[in-house]
Amino acid sequence: MKSALTILIADDNPSDRLLLGAMLKQFGHHVIVAKDGQEAVDLFDPEVIQLVCLDVRMPHKNGWEAAVEIQNLALDSFIPIVFLSGVTDPVALSNCLEVGGADFIAKPYNPALVTAKLNAIARLLVMQKTLEDQRDAMAWYNEQLVHEQEMAKEIYENITHSNCLNDPAITTYHHASHTFNGDVILAAYKPNGGMHLLLGDFTGHGLSAAIGALPLADIFFDWTKKGFLMRQIIPEMNARLKSILPANMFCSAAFIDIKANEKNVEVWNGGLPDLLFFSQSKKEPRHLISKNFPLGAVSPTRFECVVEPISYVPGDTLISYSDGVYEAADRNGVMFCESVLKPLYEGDVKPSDSIHWLVDRLKVEGVLDNPHDDISCLGISLDTCIGVNSLSDQEVAGSVDLPADFSFEYKLSAESLRTTDPLPYVLQIITTVPGLSSYSSQVFMILSELYSNALEHGVLGLDSSKKNTLDGFSVYYKEREQALASLQDGFVKISAKVVSDKQLGQLILEVEDSGKGFDYESLDFTLGSTDVPYNRGLALLYQICQKISFSNGGRTVTAHFHWRPEKNT
Repeated sequence: MKSALTILIADDNPSDRLLLGAMLKQFGHHVIVAKDGQEAVDLFDPEVIQLVCLDVRMPHKNGWEAAVEIQNLALDSFIPIVFLSGVTDPVALSNCLEVGGADFIAKPYNPALVTAKLNAIARLLVMQKTLEDQRDAMAWYNEQLVHEQEMAKEIYENITHSNCLNDPAITTYHHASHTFNGDVILAAYKPNGGMHLLLGDFTGHGLSAAIGALPLADIFFDWTKKGFLMRQIIPEMNARLKSILPANMFCSAAFIDIKANEKNVEVWNGGLPDLLFFSQSKKEPRHLISKNFPLGAVSPTRFECVVEPISYVPGDTLISYSDGVYEAADRNGVMFCESVLKPLYEGDVKPSDSIHWLVDRLKVEGVLDNPHDDISCLGISLDTCIGVNSLSDQEVAGSVDLPADFSFEYKLSAESLRTTDPLPYVLQIITTVPGLSSYSSQVFMILSELYSNALEHGVLGLDSSKKNTLDGFSVYYKEREQALASLQDGFVKISAKVVSDKQLGQLILEVEDSGKGFDYESLDFTLGSTDVPYNRGLALLYQICQKISFSNGGRTVTAHFHWRPEKNT
């Protein structure tokens, strides 16, 4: 906004009106004049006028009345109102402030004082306009961010949820403290009847916690579908999470294996609050305490799988919930485990209504209005029919396991490049595609080569020729660490797209960087054409991929990888 303003002056005294108008025009402002308060209201246009000067005493409508109406017409626009008056009565001046006045200009007018006041108001208006522009920009950015998060959330939920959760024997409740839920509930029918269920609670909140659920769901659904036992699936989950999650991240979980034909349920608890088994023969529930490390907390060599078996009869109930329930605080600040949950522990709550009762208590105590952790509850009404008739709903053996069509984009800023290795996360998303997981090593090789080239040669601008010798390799990677640690600007964008038909699956990986690019046409990517120990990665990709292409001056590389859908066995 320029310092020159469009000013509306309302004064019933012609000489005062003309004097102030001439003074303001001399300062470079555009002036609109009104003879009384009503005319000022009629002439006011919030799209044009930026400042209003009102005499206090005017016919038809005084300055105070006109100020109120003008502010109503201004709506959300900030239009300062300055009162003109020779009155020195404190009550009158106080009224000017009460009706929204920003300042006073006393009569007779002092040019120096008028100039100072107008300059101050002009600065205020410029600041206000800047704040409004920033507000609008932030609102737009927030709207875009929410839209992208909702899209990502829908993809995430499609991956981690199963129709099996609609089984009438299951009752669930999910409440996230952020857009993404760090808790996950998985359920899948077993090929021989019965069901596998998992309630997991990842450390942290939001996307960083939720993304760990993708490999967890991948193993859970795939291995359950193929008929693996719970004792085989759990160690594989731990090994996968331990290999890809940061050291301070793990998943507290409860794995439940319902063997409907045997009227037996096995429970594995790794770090969650006690599961409660309600038997019809006893009032108080049996507590199934945690006897295992959380998933991803320890290495496969230290990991143990201690399972607790329970026999049941139809009508018994099993419930589980995450820390968000157990550690929630009631209105008095007392944790649920010490106050609210006592009736549940003492068997005073009907087991079949336990999840609804928990949710109701969360509402009554105000936890859902301001959750400090993700909240998940799982209730199972045990029966001998769970999953027994599910075989007819599953795919017929021998059908083609087609990959799904989807795409996503993962962009890392300088801060993310310094602190994050995106490859495990991107790889886990890609390998959730049925059939493509068999080629995870090839996909990882393609992805890692494209990413390392984009980061090291594109963003950091390192020279591969330094890797001519063993000492050169050491120098190169030392420079890499130093350049990465001091990186302040730049980005790497990874885009993935999967398309397929009944005969062919196609993975298209595109990696773009913010570097200067390079003369890719002058390079020889034939494997074995050079004796130097570098520039062999892209040559190898030419052997793996059906197509490698460059664009954007070498700043963007696209790799096409094809695979044939496999038959189910």
